[in-house]
Amino acid sequence: EIIIDREVVHDLAYIHHPLVKIATMTSVPQGTKLTITLPDDFHHHFRDGPATANVLAHITKQFGRAIAMPNLKPPVTTADAALKYRDHLISNLPEKLPHGSFEPLMTLYLTDNTTDEEIRKAHATGFVKACKYYPAGATTNSDAGVTDVKKTYPALRAMAELGMILCIHSEVSTPGIDIFDREPVFIEEIIKPLVEDMPSLK
Repeated sequence: EIIIDREVVHDLAYIHHPLVKIATMTSVPQGTKLTITLPDDFHHHFRDGPATANVLAHITKQFGRAIAMPNLKPPVTTADAALKYRDHLISNLPEKLPHGSFEPLMTLYLTDNTTDEEIRKAHATGFVKACKYYPAGATTNSDAGVTDVKKTYPALRAMAELGMILCIHSEVSTPGIDIFDREPVFIEEIIKPLVEDMPSLK
């Protein structure tokens, strides 16, 4: 819940929060209360095994949905694995949910070998909402990640067609590139060509 203070709202306008935008663009009376609906978490590590229940106990207090990161050991690379992981999450939800419900949004771990058929199978489940792109060797449990973006193009084209979301760990893992330059290099070498090749990919 936000109570509008015009000076504070003006100072925070750079944040581009939709409520801030509304407050600055309309004649909202001083003291007006705006209620933010239950948010989503767009990047969450639910872990695996016994730790999952503890993670869920915390996240369900604050969020109604969350995108489940797939970089487990082994990674969640197939529709069947995603459904199995979803069952694990659902079975570990608290008995009493603070907000009445919670939905884990499942993802696939994109690899050089992910096929368009697997993407279509995952999408057809209704539970797998996105794929996560990890450059091989760039972060935790990314050894099975992408070594060449071109190898993922069949899968990415299927995703674009189906409207599936591509989540990205945006950095290169090329030896010799300074850690502070890894993201800018990724944007130049991977993101810009990808956007040109597949402008409809989300």
